Amino acid sequence: MGFFKRLFSADYRAAVAAEAAGDLELAAERYALAGYHDAAARMHLARAERAISHAEEIEALRDALHWAPEEGDLRQPVMAALGKALLTRARAEGVATARDRERVREAAQFLEAAEEWEAAGDAWESIGADGEAARAYGNGGLVDRLETVLARGSEKSDRARTLREAFADYEMHLHGGDRDAAREALKICVEHAENKADYRRLLDELESQLITGGHVVLRRRGGQRVTIAARSPLLMGRDSLCDLELRAGGVSRRHAEIHVGRADGVRFSLADAGSRNGTLIGGLPIKGEVPLIDRGRFALGEVYELEYETHEDPSILVVRVVRGLDQGAVLIACDPGVKVPLAEIAGLPLSVRFSDGRPYALPEPPDTTLLVGGRPAAHGATQLIHGDVLTVGPDELEVA
Repeated sequence: MGFFKRLFSADYRAAVAAEAAGDLELAAERYALAGYHDAAARMHLARAERAISHAEEIEALRDALHWAPEEGDLRQPVMAALGKALLTRARAEGVATARDRERVREAAQFLEAAEEWEAAGDAWESIGADGEAARAYGNGGLVDRLETVLARGSEKSDRARTLREAFADYEMHLHGGDRDAAREALKICVEHAENKADYRRLLDELESQLITGGHVVLRRRGGQRVTIAARSPLLMGRDSLCDLELRAGGVSRRHAEIHVGRADGVRFSLADAGSRNGTLIGGLPIKGEVPLIDRGRFALGEVYELEYETHEDPSILVVRVVRGLDQGAVLIACDPGVKVPLAEIAGLPLSVRFSDGRPYALPEPPDTTLLVGGRPAAHGATQLIHGDVLTVGPDELEVA
C-alpha cells in the first residue's frame, strides 16, 4: 500500500493511533483490517511479551501465528516463541495425563517447524518419544544428544524384550505348576517394567498364595477335608491356625498336639495342649506325651472322637475324625520329602510331598491327566498354592 493510500486509510490510521496509545489488541485488529498482516502479527507478539499468565501469552502467540505471513521472516520466530511457551506451561503444570502429553507434543512440533532442534528434542524426550527426539537432534546435527537417545532406545528395546520374555515365563510356570519360578519371573518383570504397578500387584498376589509352612489343606467337592502336614508339632483345636481345625464349642482353641520324630525314636506321639476338657485315651485324660503306635482312638473332650493309624512305608500317621461336627476330616502327618499316597488313604487320585515347606502334587497313576485351574499341568510335580482347583478324573479338589 502506498504512502498516500495508507494516509487516507481509516483502519491504518486507527491502528497507528491504537499502537501509540498502547492498545495492542485494537492495533492488531485495525492493522489486519487495513491489510497489514505482518504488523498485526507484531502487535500480537508484543501482547505476548506483556502477558501476565501463560494462558494469555499462548493466546497472543496463537493470534500472532494466525496473522504471520507464510512467506517472510516473522513466522519462524512466532512458532519458536509459541513452542517454548507451550512447553513452559506444560512443565509448570506437570505432564501426567494424555492431554498434558499432547500439549508437549504440540510444543515440540512448533519448535521443529522453527528449527529449534535442541529444544524440540528436549520436548520429545520429556514424553518418552525417543524416536522423534532422535530425528530432531539429527536434523540439528546434535551428535552427542542423538547418540544418547539412540543408546537409550536400544536399552529400552532390550528391557521391553526382557519384560515380554519374563512375563511369558511367568504365565508358563504359573499354569505349569512351578510357582516359585513364576514368582522369580515376576520379579524380573517388576525390575524391567516402566509401569511397575500391575506387575507388583501380580507379584504380591502370588506371594500371598504361596504355601511355605509345610501344611496344605485339600477340600474335596462335597465337603471332605484332608490336611497333610510335614512339620512338628501339629495342632488340633478351634483356632484357624491349627493343622486340624475343629469347630465344636467343646474344644479348646489349641486343644491337643501331635509330635513327629521325637529324639527318643518315637515316630508319633500325642499330648494335651492345656485344654479345658482334656485329651483322653480309653476315657482317661493323658499326661505328657503318649506314643501313637499301630492304630487306636483318642478323644478331645466329650465332643470329638478320632482314630489313628500309623504306616511304615511310607512312614506316616493318619488321623480321622469319626465322631463330632467335623466327622470325615483327615489329618496326615509325615516327614518332609515323604510321598503321601492319598489314593490309599482318602480315595484321592493324588500323592503329595513337601520340599522346603512347599507342597507338590502328582497324579496317581502318573499318566493320569491333572488339571490345575482347568489347564493341564506340566509333567511332573505341581507346586500347590492357595486357591488352586485341581481336577483329576471325576474328582475336583480345592487347595483351601
